[in-house]
Amino acid sequence: MQDISWLAWLPEQGVAYTASRIGIIFLLVATVGIVTFKIISPLISSAIRKTRLQWDDLLLNNKFLNRILWCVPIIAMEKSAHTLFEFNQAQHDIFNQFISITLTVLVASVVLSIIHTIRDVFDRSETLRTLPIDNVRQLAVLTVYIVTVIFIVSITFNKSPLALLTGISAAMALVLLIFKDVILGFVAGVQLSLNRLVRVGDWIVYTPGGADGTVISVGLTVVKVRNFDNTITSVPVYDLVSNSFTNWRGMQETGARRMKRALYIDQNSVRHLTQEDFDKLKKHPLLQEYLQQKLDDGVTVASSENLPNQRTLSNLGTFRAYVERYLDAKKEIRSDMLIMCRQLAATENGLPLEVYCFTEVDWKRYEAVQADIIDHLLCAADYFDLRIYQFGQCK
Repeated sequence: MQDISWLAWLPEQGVAYTASRIGIIFLLVATVGIVTFKIISPLISSAIRKTRLQWDDLLLNNKFLNRILWCVPIIAMEKSAHTLFEFNQAQHDIFNQFISITLTVLVASVVLSIIHTIRDVFDRSETLRTLPIDNVRQLAVLTVYIVTVIFIVSITFNKSPLALLTGISAAMALVLLIFKDVILGFVAGVQLSLNRLVRVGDWIVYTPGGADGTVISVGLTVVKVRNFDNTITSVPVYDLVSNSFTNWRGMQETGARRMKRALYIDQNSVRHLTQEDFDKLKKHPLLQEYLQQKLDDGVTVASSENLPNQRTLSNLGTFRAYVERYLDAKKEIRSDMLIMCRQLAATENGLPLEVYCFTEVDWKRYEAVQADIIDHLLCAADYFDLRIYQFGQCK
């Protein structure tokens, strides 16, 4: 019977020859890989772990060493293939393209490891942690991907990368039109990072977007804000750059939050101090020095002998002096920053007496201190015979 098995035909075509050499290459590459990753890599990793530096450990954590060592079996495969096989021109070109693309991807992965390591270094540094490194990292990763794709395409079609870029430049106008919003957000993200406008942990207020809370993520195109009601608002980076928003970072860095509240005084209760008022107020420790200084400056109290243009003390002016001294003596108020009690323009709701000072940053403590101060001043106004304006009750 005639043997029609196709196996008898294979040796005639040199399949056994080819298969044996492929097997040799496979064994060689496998041996090199085992030696590289089972012996050399652990030795280098162990030596690196023993150093006092942190960044080299972070490189290991991001697989920098393993990706570098992949070059060894790839180069071994390339050298052994050229030694054991006699390629024609077409086979030679295809094999070289394969090796070049593999090395390109490998180099890109090594660069990505370095980028991720830089991010980890920033995250572990107390001084650098607040910088918006994620934006720069995303930009760098995107750039690596784009460059890698360009090189792979140029290798595949045997074209120069510059020639490839020139060839696709005609399509850029269409790309810009379609991806206009993405590109604008991308550019805005770069501006946001370089100018350090927003960082993770900042308290920002962006009224058009309904954002009022703490920044939890700064991306290349979107900033995520956890509002104080625990909802999360996503604000496009382009909106933050093109519009105005409030960043309370300065308050957090100085450790002082401004208090700005007004008491509305009934203007009908404002009058000159009498001698009886003066004697009563001078007994208060916070006003003794102030009243004595006024007397030394020639300011008097009201009497029947006062001339119309004579300088006299008023209960409102004395109350303002009391408020400033009371705030300065209160330990929760920052005495190294501006403390002021000032009159604003009179309104139909009374005469505003504004309290301006700086206190603690913590929200709960801030509200408690502010409430204590206003409570005290509302009660203290009566001591100066001043009335707080109440609609429908003041005449």
